[in-house]
Amino acid sequence: MGFPPRVSSARNTRKIPHVVARNAVESPAIDRLDRQILQGLRLAPRVPFARLAAVLAVSEQTVARRYQRMRTAGLLRVFGQVNPERLPGTTYWALRIYCRPGTAATTAQALARRTDTSWVTIGAGGVELSCAVRVTQDRDDREGLLHHLPRATNVLSLSAHQVLHRFVGRGETDWIAGDDQLGADQRELLLDGVEPGVRAGADRRPGPGNDAQVEPGDRALLAALAADGRAGYAALATVTGWTQRKVALRLAALIAAGAVYFDTEVAATLMGFRATANLWLTVAPADLAVVGARLADHRQLAWAAAVTGVATITATALCRDAEELYRYLTTEVAAIPEIRTCETVPVQNRVKHAVSLVDRGVLGGPVV
Repeated sequence: MGFPPRVSSARNTRKIPHVVARNAVESPAIDRLDRQILQGLRLAPRVPFARLAAVLAVSEQTVARRYQRMRTAGLLRVFGQVNPERLPGTTYWALRIYCRPGTAATTAQALARRTDTSWVTIGAGGVELSCAVRVTQDRDDREGLLHHLPRATNVLSLSAHQVLHRFVGRGETDWIAGDDQLGADQRELLLDGVEPGVRAGADRRPGPGNDAQVEPGDRALLAALAADGRAGYAALATVTGWTQRKVALRLAALIAAGAVYFDTEVAATLMGFRATANLWLTVAPADLAVVGARLADHRQLAWAAAVTGVATITATALCRDAEELYRYLTTEVAAIPEIRTCETVPVQNRVKHAVSLVDRGVLGGPVV
């Protein structure tokens, strides 16, 4: 899961155009090098192509060409986001929404167009939606999703779970490469000197003396980074009307303060992961930290977090087919005795990732 750069209602949504190859609906040919490039970008989304090329022992042009091919095909997006932990009064929630039969798709599309939502999915059966929402205190008491959804005519019931802690481990980067993982020495070389703010899953708390905060004047910069987190200073200067030096200094300050971070979206379906499921696990409070740490290193899980409610951990599993999902549940999940129950909700259709709308598995334009 991820956080959109700012909050607004659906009527204020503005989308940046993004061209997606129409033949990208069929899975592009992904080989070992592509998977390692993807993993490298998951680890360090803004790492220079020259360094990534050196790690992979190929040319910089090869890495750049393959990145552009995957991005154009709607397989990958690198994006920048505001860190919600630096926004006072902001919390993050996982929602389970049960809709009237025949209304789930329309409701999911409406949710996906909002800038305060992410990871919008329709569950198997076509009546349960799930999504993440960023809630801002006071504002959302009047106009936020938690205020409006229970009153919506399409909604039969709503279950809201506040995200308390995200478990970070190797699983969220290792799933993408399968058996073609980067070695420990390659990871070390890749991340050498890379600031925490541009590393996936890094500690996003500000360092001493770094107190920069997102301001209204940063809106154009943040919108451009949501569309392309690897945009260079020249492109960002054109969008913002600033000089390249001002762009570089402002972005460096926001990153150092933990106010902005970078991540990636990957169209898992195009990579062959067609058995996706949301897991709701019941774990005693005394066991949350231990179980969460173990789950975070599972290659099959792209995300895991402690939440409020009867189910105290939620996670997203990515498997190639139902048999692989079954093996994962009956081996690695079953091997953790502290997990008391596991509810598995297969994902029928993903409508939105962190910032991008999704059409038949292909990443489309970002909602910013």
